Amino acid sequence: MFDSQYTPVKLKLRQYKQLPTDTGISNINEVKEDLIKLAQEIQKAKIHIRGTKARESLTNAIALVNDLFRLTNTSIDTLNRNTKSSKHICEEIYKGTTYGYPFFYKGFETKNCSYATSIDKLVTVVFIHQQEKFCKLEQILKSMLNYNPRLKVVVGKEKNLRISLSKMLGNVTIIDYSKADSDGTIWNLLITKVKTEYALIARNISTFNIDVRLERLVREIEALDVVTAGGASRDQDGLWKLGCYQTAYKNFSLIYDEGYDESLHECIFCDYVGGSFLSKIKTFQSFPFDTNMNGMSVFQDFFLRLSQSKLESVICPDSMFYMRKQKQSENSNDWAQLGKKWKLYRMKISDEVDIQFPCKKESYKCFNGLGYILSPCCLQELADMINFIMKTCEESNIVCELQEGTLLGAVKFHKVLPWERDADLTFLTANFTALTKLKSYIMKKYSFTYDAGSLWCCADNRTAGGKIKVHSKNWHIEMYGQHIMDSEMLLTDGLKPTKILLNGQWVGVPRNPGWHARNRYGHEIYAHAQHWMALGQGSGWIYYKTNQFTPCRTPGRHDCLDSFNGDGNLPFSLPIP
Repeated sequence: MFDSQYTPVKLKLRQYKQLPTDTGISNINEVKEDLIKLAQEIQKAKIHIRGTKARESLTNAIALVNDLFRLTNTSIDTLNRNTKSSKHICEEIYKGTTYGYPFFYKGFETKNCSYATSIDKLVTVVFIHQQEKFCKLEQILKSMLNYNPRLKVVVGKEKNLRISLSKMLGNVTIIDYSKADSDGTIWNLLITKVKTEYALIARNISTFNIDVRLERLVREIEALDVVTAGGASRDQDGLWKLGCYQTAYKNFSLIYDEGYDESLHECIFCDYVGGSFLSKIKTFQSFPFDTNMNGMSVFQDFFLRLSQSKLESVICPDSMFYMRKQKQSENSNDWAQLGKKWKLYRMKISDEVDIQFPCKKESYKCFNGLGYILSPCCLQELADMINFIMKTCEESNIVCELQEGTLLGAVKFHKVLPWERDADLTFLTANFTALTKLKSYIMKKYSFTYDAGSLWCCADNRTAGGKIKVHSKNWHIEMYGQHIMDSEMLLTDGLKPTKILLNGQWVGVPRNPGWHARNRYGHEIYAHAQHWMALGQGSGWIYYKTNQFTPCRTPGRHDCLDSFNGDGNLPFSLPIP
């Protein structure tokens, strides 16, 4: 049975009533159509899934669907990607494994056709000239025109930079930009000067020759129905790279894995293209570069918006661009605008970059409403406050333990619950006075109040009770006194109190925290339920229904709780593309 939270937002199957035994052919055709939709989504999941257990389950599901295909006489070919002929570039034919022997400069030959269009009528090359590379500008342009003398080129240069080009470079348009202009602004300006259907964004280009194979890229954009097509790259040291990345944007994290899951026509599908790429002008008009972005952020943002819109890109590695060596910055300031726009806490680009953006109190909002996960910065604020109080207790020989949902989060995640609303701690009532004497120390970081009238007598011949509240900007901790605590009894027996890891710090908990949590919350506590406050309940003593999250108002957003499984802690770690 399929769990509804795995169902993609756009996949909507018809709601069938029970079909009569004499079902007409029209109903059978509708069933087939929806069976195909379901099978396509399962097939897509199987292509991209990395987990072994999930892949085995999907393989079994596909086998069952294939049985249904046979029962309904539905063709399995309908699961294959649709391809079509290019409208501008003639088709290729492979001439065989020995045709290009021994150097293999050939292997595919382009057929003759009536609709063949010269590449110079289709593509304009666009790039930004960097001042420090001025001495090579004319050399780069000449290499482009050696490739095709009629090829149109648009080059951006800084306004105050004077250059003189040979008259032979008549197809080259030079566009001035201001030093204050962002890279996104410059690329958009250059695109407006393009008159052809396609533009090649020649990032960090160093030279140009037949290896770029622009006809091949145009053909595959049109044949595979993708929006961009790029090539592999080769730097000045001769180092060759695919430059294909898959991305995952979820839970305030943006993760890039270098590699591919799927290929067709000897091209690989990529969420992000790391080198030069070709696209239609209408794509750049629909998805203009963000004018707040500079450097590589321009393209990270561009491709992220494409993939979020379910538009696809490919790299055809037999197309190769000669590029200046580029290194991903490891400075979070260089990615600040990208982080701000996409509300990122963490960005990891394969094994090249791993950045955690600093938490600025004015830049994050804790509670976005029912159905949303909390930002890591917001959760860190609460975890820091809990750990500060627990460390203060330990250093002052005061017995304190995690309680309620705070304990449950530590047991399940070793962290604060991602949907938390407050924190609960207990302290030994006998330590109440000692705790209140720490008020001035605690108030250097947080507000601190206590209720002396909350003490009462007696339980087991001991004073009981005591209430303390600690507040930060967005959070509060409620601390309740207990006349007897597990940690005290363990110490009396000569044993060390039980501790659990919470956000990197070992803190006190009841003797057997797993048993305590199970007895407190009941059945299926390792599946998830949202906080009672978020659910509009009157107290936390309700019986929680687990393994479900409330739908968020904006389906598909990176921080929607219902995009996570209602069970397990691994889905809340770094996402896998």
